[in-house]
Amino acid sequence: MELLDYVDSIKDQLTGFGVLESELTDDAYKRIVNTAVKELNRYYNDTEVIEVPGESCIDLNKYPTISNVINVYRSTGVGLAGTTDSERDPVMMSQLQMFNFGNKNFANDWSYRYSIYSTAQRISNTMSTDLMFKEDKIGHKLYVNLPQGLPETLVIEFVPILRDASEVKGEYWQDVLLRLALAHAKVALGRARTRFTQSGAIWSSDGDTILAEGKEELAAIRDKLSNSVDLFMPLD
Repeated sequence: MELLDYVDSIKDQLTGFGVLESELTDDAYKRIVNTAVKELNRYYNDTEVIEVPGESCIDLNKYPTISNVINVYRSTGVGLAGTTDSERDPVMMSQLQMFNFGNKNFANDWSYRYSIYSTAQRISNTMSTDLMFKEDKIGHKLYVNLPQGLPETLVIEFVPILRDASEVKGEYWQDVLLRLALAHAKVALGRARTRFTQSGAIWSSDGDTILAEGKEELAAIRDKLSNSVDLFMPLD
């Protein structure tokens, strides 16, 4: 969903699909949605991946969208960049050793070695290893433990920093953003309608009601997100 999709949806719900007029401008609605995006960053935990050059110290300033690093994986064999003389992933190597691949006493026959290798390949396809790492939040560095040499590339799994409504992926989080922005809009609209009090009028504004609804919905959404927050995520 794009920013204008959220704006239109919020306006439709607050104006009865255009039956009523809104005191808030389109620019105000856009700012409300952006405020909700900033708040959603506290709870958002969907991950993305990015492939980077293999280094033991990665400068995260080059990747400003990274909020928290979750895992680091090998994406290629271990060895010198640009060469084909590289080792396999440690999990695969352990499987080869378990099946005595390369042991001349058991694997001199070519077909026997090939069957062992094929079996190890099938096992390694169901297994993977992640790398130990330390993220320096202050220095914006990522230190990766690479005891077997530098691979050509690494894959970083991370939680992104949301800067725009269009970056929110998945129906669940899009719904959370919409409800969060709608609650903020109700609070803003309620405050605008209760700016002045009426005396002796034959009608009254619903400002107090919509303000109370907005506050109640905000509290409920924040409480739910706080209770369901991923405790395994790194804390900022």
